Amino acid sequence: MFLSTGIEQQIPKRVLVFFYFLCYEKKDRNLRFDWVISNQSDLMKYAFKEFVFDSEQLILYKNNDVIACRHNEAKLLALFLSEPQRVFSKDEILEQVWAGKVVSEQAVFQNISLLRALFGEDAIKTFSKKGYQWQLDTMPYVEPPFAPAATQLATAVNSRFGRSFWVAIALALIVLSTGYFLYWRSVQSDSQLTRVALLPLLIKPNDQHNANLDAELVKSVWEGINQTNTFHPVIVSGIKDYDDFFYTPQKYFTQITQQTRSGIVMVAKLGMRGSKISINYLLKSEKGIWGAGHEAETVPLLLEKLNAHVALVLQSKILDMDSLDSALRNAKLKILHQQASDDFNVLSQLIHSEIQTGNTDNAILLAGEMVERAQFQGDKLREAWAYVLVADAFIAQGLYENAGPKLQKALEIFQAEQDSSSLAVTQYSYARLAFAKNDYALFKQSVVAAMRFAKEAQDPLLEVNASNYLSVTANKFGEKLDRQTYLERSEAILDQTHQSKEHYGSVYFYAGMFAETPVLAEKNYRKVLAILPADQEWWERERAQVHLAELLIKQARWEEALELFPKDKLQGSEELMVAKIYAAQQQWSQAEAHGLSAFKLANLNGQASSALDAALSLVTIYQEAGTPEKAQVHRQFLHREAKNVAYWIKFNKDALDKAGIALE
Repeated sequence: MFLSTGIEQQIPKRVLVFFYFLCYEKKDRNLRFDWVISNQSDLMKYAFKEFVFDSEQLILYKNNDVIACRHNEAKLLALFLSEPQRVFSKDEILEQVWAGKVVSEQAVFQNISLLRALFGEDAIKTFSKKGYQWQLDTMPYVEPPFAPAATQLATAVNSRFGRSFWVAIALALIVLSTGYFLYWRSVQSDSQLTRVALLPLLIKPNDQHNANLDAELVKSVWEGINQTNTFHPVIVSGIKDYDDFFYTPQKYFTQITQQTRSGIVMVAKLGMRGSKISINYLLKSEKGIWGAGHEAETVPLLLEKLNAHVALVLQSKILDMDSLDSALRNAKLKILHQQASDDFNVLSQLIHSEIQTGNTDNAILLAGEMVERAQFQGDKLREAWAYVLVADAFIAQGLYENAGPKLQKALEIFQAEQDSSSLAVTQYSYARLAFAKNDYALFKQSVVAAMRFAKEAQDPLLEVNASNYLSVTANKFGEKLDRQTYLERSEAILDQTHQSKEHYGSVYFYAGMFAETPVLAEKNYRKVLAILPADQEWWERERAQVHLAELLIKQARWEEALELFPKDKLQGSEELMVAKIYAAQQQWSQAEAHGLSAFKLANLNGQASSALDAALSLVTIYQEAGTPEKAQVHRQFLHREAKNVAYWIKFNKDALDKAGIALE
């Protein structure tokens, strides 16, 4: 038949599937259904309503879009769909979903409630004293087969010689014409590469005097990046400190994107490790940021790895996601890992994401796989990072005795490789372990070591971050002398290395937090606001604004508090703070108006945690105003959406308890 010409290789799969379905009469279309039924034992996907659920990867889709679904919620859904006719008792659910972990029955009720919120109250039926049963019509789901065997197709067509045959031929011609058109369109669209603003190539500090990293090598890597067919590079000029972008991308992002008409900015550092060329880089968009690194013996191999990875990231659209939406980002990372299971950068990001979203068991398994793969490839650095990730997962689980040996293995490898930056980061993990064990002496020892390694790596801003970390933690442990000593040390490092004024923002903010008088606190918060631009995203500025406003509210200095925020166009976080100022004055209508505006802006901008902040604030405002019935919509929003931002629940537990909202 004409399909043997090879043209099917150039036509989208969906077009060919459409053609095959046209060629069958109704009775032959049952072949596909029979194919589905015969392969049910291998199925891991289920379809119901407008949803598709992958029970192996625990990913939920709605109309082909990934829907955020927490790990335990997804495991419960997988359990229901595995035997939809069965009534599962609470004990069975606890055993299957939480796998021996000590949790209360409330966890079952909460996750049942969340599933009903997603799929409707009728999705799960409660049987008194028996358990729960799935109610929605559910079918096995598989991707359509690419094609029946050629002989089946020939038989199907020949058996309808006559009118059916010529109808099939006519339809085939239409489909093939459509296929050519779609293929031509796809070629055209492929030429529209993503514009990426490309900052000049930097040299890693320890390699700036490396004779092996000569000008020709740097030039060839730079030219290779600029000649890539993965994206459309637009060279950036006019920025004074390109290295600063790694720590403060928000400082330059708007200027660069406006200059280059690009939505993504890329900055890269080149170095040598033995005979291997290494490159580390950041991709920054308005909503997200992605870091990666590669090593290779030759420039062409290095560029091949870089191009393949950047193509994967850009095509995934993960940079279009709010980086704070941890559940949705986790689902996207699982899909990326399926697409590129050998990509160490994706695997590292997925493991870290699994830890963040509470799925530490899977994080440990994935990190174990990463160790084995790195050992097989003889990649010592990847092996060491895998040990760090395993340790971080153990710390999150509270298995502190398991974490220490893994971190020690990582330190030994990084020492042998003379990788000072990685040694500093590993000491950060040791510090987290010490903090979890409530051991301040070990914590201080670990952070001081991190500072020493950061200095060896000639990375003053990493050293400042470590010093700030020690100062803040010393404050939590009541160690006032260390608190002051290391905050002053942070400022001294910034002075000695001539860093830009924006880096002092964190020092002044912490000084405001530690201040023992309102006057001194206000002075430091105002210094933060003075040095950090209002039109850029600085967490220090936002927090200083909030702390100062709360300070002024306590002193009933309402007008001064309002003067902290612009009169015309407020950002979502600013709207929320203004709502709190009016609420403190019991001006409920104005508090409500600004709270609703904050909620709307956060949702429009895809800012998950900010939307939750606004919803919780509105619930509180309505309660205090004596109109709790108006809070119902926002209570439902919190129950439905808070599960997607796990850390938010923990951070806001006191406020949630006060509002009478119980979230897992």
